[in-house]
Amino acid sequence: MPHIIIEHDEKTKNEIDLSKLAKSLHLNLASQDTIKLEAIKTRTVELKNVIVGTGASNRMIHIEVLLLEGRSQELKEYIAQELFNLTQIMLQDLECALTVNIAELGVYKK
Repeated sequence: MPHIIIEHDEKTKNEIDLSKLAKSLHLNLASQDTIKLEAIKTRTVELKNVIVGTGASNRMIHIEVLLLEGRSQELKEYIAQELFNLTQIMLQDLECALTVNIAELGVYKK
């Protein structure tokens, strides 16, 4: 059930291996307490017309993780930090705005 949505600008897709990033985040999330690998769905989404701050560098990655209700705040904060750190390592020296958000799903059917 968990979803990882990796949003990125057009330029960043040429600077990093998004497939490798997606797989790394997917496996990292699977290693977390209460998460099952078989249930995770991960995808990348290219965004057009991105403006970050003053517009000097419009490179960005935003990672949205959607979980069912019931996980502790501490676990959600830990997951966010783990995915942030992993992505930062993969970005290396690339100037890129990076954000991670953990959100809970409302009604969800599969």
